[in-house]
Amino acid sequence: MAQSKTTPRRSVLITARLVTVIVSLAGAEGMLWFAGYPRWWAMDPGWGGASPEYQCDPELGWTARPGTFDLVWPGQRPARYTNWSVGRRATAEQQPSSDAKDRPQVLFFGDSFTQGYQLPDSETLPWIVQRRHPELTVSNFGAGSYGTYQSYLAMKRWVHGPSSVYYLFNAFHEGRNTADPDWRRVYKKPPPGCFYPYVEFSGGEIQGRESHGDLVWPLSRRFRMVAMVQEYKQIFESYFRVHSGRRLTKALLVKMNEKVSAENGKFTVILFDMSPEERADYHQFLQSQRINTVDCARPEMQDRSLRLWDGHPAKGLNELVAGWMEPLELVGPPGRLISAK
Repeated sequence: MAQSKTTPRRSVLITARLVTVIVSLAGAEGMLWFAGYPRWWAMDPGWGGASPEYQCDPELGWTARPGTFDLVWPGQRPARYTNWSVGRRATAEQQPSSDAKDRPQVLFFGDSFTQGYQLPDSETLPWIVQRRHPELTVSNFGAGSYGTYQSYLAMKRWVHGPSSVYYLFNAFHEGRNTADPDWRRVYKKPPPGCFYPYVEFSGGEIQGRESHGDLVWPLSRRFRMVAMVQEYKQIFESYFRVHSGRRLTKALLVKMNEKVSAENGKFTVILFDMSPEERADYHQFLQSQRINTVDCARPEMQDRSLRLWDGHPAKGLNELVAGWMEPLELVGPPGRLISAK
């Protein structure tokens, strides 16, 4: 005699499936936690909000706020930031007087590496160059989170007349130039008037754009699975723009050179942190455009004792870079090249 088959009740099947789904999601969540994904979970929860040393700018997004600021980061020593007028960080004890314009001008542009993130004024690269060359007037227009595009906008505003212009270039500027998700992801909305400038190709031409940041979803702050969904959404939305980063960045470097040359100045790119492939590609490109370079492809770049905990240059590395830049190619008042002593 055949035995009858007992079918589980519908409620039992539903419960079993729900338990399976919950256990699977919990396992996936645990795996993501264990793997440290996504990395941006380690972001400062205040990232994107107001910072005392910056002010909003209608063209640059943000720029240095004039004043003196004693800044403290967790686990780090306090650092005094002194910002002068027109978006400059201090390069000497006193702001230059009007007669300093008669001396050869050296202008630095770039991101927080140039600005001197977490360093007191006297340990930044432009300050060290000024200390070595008191016969010059050195200006530091570096600002945290700037890329090539914002540095170019800053050059358009502040490069007037013959000068030696240095741009400290990191390969990750490509992502900032195209507003990749890692650059515009914020935990707090930027202050009113602040934004993230970036570029894209439109009709074969570079067009400036503005982003007000991608706010992290509330659930992304609690569950890594949700954070993964948000991250892949952002990657998909920006894919084609971000993959034009190298081409856009090269076009911006050409525009920088054109701007400085139009003012009878000398433009130099400092090739800083980048992979060997990126360094070789940019070095070859800059040579083809007859743009001067300072290549920091030195063993000391890998010395962790010359870096802060997050990879920013410490005073010792800035001292070395200042030496690698010698002899400085300066532009005298008539617009002719001269060598620094």
